[in-house]
Amino acid sequence: MRQGGGAPRGIARFDSAAGMARALGSFLHGEEFDSLTGSPTLDRLLSLVNLLPRRARESFYAFAGTVEAVPAREVHQLDVGRIAAWLAGGYPDRAYPAAFIGSSNGALVHLAAALGAPWLPQTFMCPVRHFGTDPDDPRLGFAAGRPIVEALLAAAPEMAVHHMHDPNQDRLMLQTMSYYRLKHRRLPPAYREALARRLPRGATLYIVNCTKRWPVTRTSARSVFQFGALGGATTEEYQKGGERVRAYLAR
Repeated sequence: MRQGGGAPRGIARFDSAAGMARALGSFLHGEEFDSLTGSPTLDRLLSLVNLLPRRARESFYAFAGTVEAVPAREVHQLDVGRIAAWLAGGYPDRAYPAAFIGSSNGALVHLAAALGAPWLPQTFMCPVRHFGTDPDDPRLGFAAGRPIVEALLAAAPEMAVHHMHDPNQDRLMLQTMSYYRLKHRRLPPAYREALARRLPRGATLYIVNCTKRWPVTRTSARSVFQFGALGGATTEEYQKGGERVRAYLAR
């Protein structure tokens, strides 16, 4: 299976993991990669949208993201195995001297490309349609997301679920959806089969482990709620505000 426009429901192509895996897959196929959407028509439309006034442009982006979001009533149908197979199937089916598996990292993808090696992400983003949430009210976001987290835990017992609420970097999208990052707790069958088939004896398997930390609230043995994220604002600013936060909200 080649990565492309036919991504399974439940994985956001605009997320870092999916985007970098698709870019690396295109490179290993000897192809150009210049579109996160996978749709030339949508790419042209986005160029026109950029000409709109700011408020109209932001409204369009906020609602356009819901195209890849799963309706809350369909969360229980999430097929993690199919998503893993789609990610693993984006690379040429041949022998490799090495492979990477684990955390998302932009520099890593360049290294993998230089080595001619595939990378299988440990995590993927599952956006769920949810209207009416205030980006600046994490308690409301937490409460609204609890039924969705429970449904994800039931649909994917082999995964951990991180409900993320970031009013800084995801401000526009939080008005129309909620974000759930799903993390493999063990090697999925599709990854295992692909690695066994493509790595000959003597090949190297690199495990990519991100050591960055961020405060979370544990909600079960396999789920956490995360307010904010690495990049831009500090944990102190997320919790207590500050001059930069006031200026940001004023803009």
